[in-house]
Amino acid sequence: MSNNWLFCYRLGACSHQANKKQVVIRSEPEISRDKTKMETSGLVAFVGTALAIACLRPLSAKLQLVDLPNQRKQHVGAIPLIGGIAVCLGVYLSVFFTLPLQSSSVIMLSCAGCMMVIGAIDDAKDISPWIRLSLQALLILVLCLSTNISLHQFGGVLGGGNLTIPFVDLLVAIVAVCAAINAYNMMDGIDGLAGSMAGISLVGLSILFANTMPDMAQLCLIITVALVPYLLVNLNIPPFKRKIFLGDAGSMFLGFVIGYLVLFGSQHHELEPAFRPVTALWLIGLPLMDMVGIMIRRIRKGQSPLRPDRNHLHHILLHAGFTSREALLLIVVANLGIVFFAIFSEQAQLPEWLMMALYLLLFAAYSYCLSHAWKLGRWVKGVKISSAGATRIRKD
Repeated sequence: MSNNWLFCYRLGACSHQANKKQVVIRSEPEISRDKTKMETSGLVAFVGTALAIACLRPLSAKLQLVDLPNQRKQHVGAIPLIGGIAVCLGVYLSVFFTLPLQSSSVIMLSCAGCMMVIGAIDDAKDISPWIRLSLQALLILVLCLSTNISLHQFGGVLGGGNLTIPFVDLLVAIVAVCAAINAYNMMDGIDGLAGSMAGISLVGLSILFANTMPDMAQLCLIITVALVPYLLVNLNIPPFKRKIFLGDAGSMFLGFVIGYLVLFGSQHHELEPAFRPVTALWLIGLPLMDMVGIMIRRIRKGQSPLRPDRNHLHHILLHAGFTSREALLLIVVANLGIVFFAIFSEQAQLPEWLMMALYLLLFAAYSYCLSHAWKLGRWVKGVKISSAGATRIRKD
């Protein structure tokens, strides 16, 4: 595999005979044509999202798509919840004009659009968490049945042969994609976080899709580029000053797409899988760890696992005294490392059992830190205060 996504320009489509990949080197005219196609699709996605933001902002209050501050939400003023809808529209515009899609991709994007609508309704009306979860599961079921995809094999995660689960594979697939949706949804707690985490996972997916499924690689990059205008506005990067939020519409859309893509890319279907199942776990590693760790903690306290609180990783970093930008940077760097490890491990073909063991070890360390979050936060805050004091002394 290539070291970066530009290999989708340099390598041709793979022909599969006897489950073996044969990479065909493409001619220079083909490479040039694909580069132009990629640049065009990215430009359309960027401009489409930017225009959608401009058009939707005046309508946000009328559509009741505004986020008001409360005990959990500590922003200032009413913020339009239109970022996710704008990203979705930008993606659809780019795909419609620039990307020839397989029927499975059309079905996936249609279901993702329905998921975005469910999220938008939740933004406006506050759907019950259990009703929202049921609708997510139903939509995933429709998608899996329509595309004949399920999570039926886990690879050699136990150190032996390929671990398969032939009878509950569809149920496991529904649980897996639901987990991805809610993992990214729960990450949407500080400016830029959910969009950045999704973008990192999508770039990782595009690299792993590049050799075997170049159209899927391009789709991942289209969504990533569509996120850029939203992030610029959400983070108030000059000249943008009027903030917008992603909303449940956006986080659920992104989680749904990423969840399905890691499922599609890791399971056997008409094409050879682009990566192994354990690699898929690492691609969404940090959001998944945060969600599972928080849910376990809530259950131990006798609370609903879907009960919202302020105990996520970003909340802990804020409590420790980091600014929202510092917390964003720390989490993004950590996620970059995890996704980089996923790509490196796949290309180096590290044993699946070793990758699984390392993931469980990382999750155990994360869960321990989470269970001692406030003690850890006080310690970090003390270190920061001591460091600041030492800096002042040196200056004096």
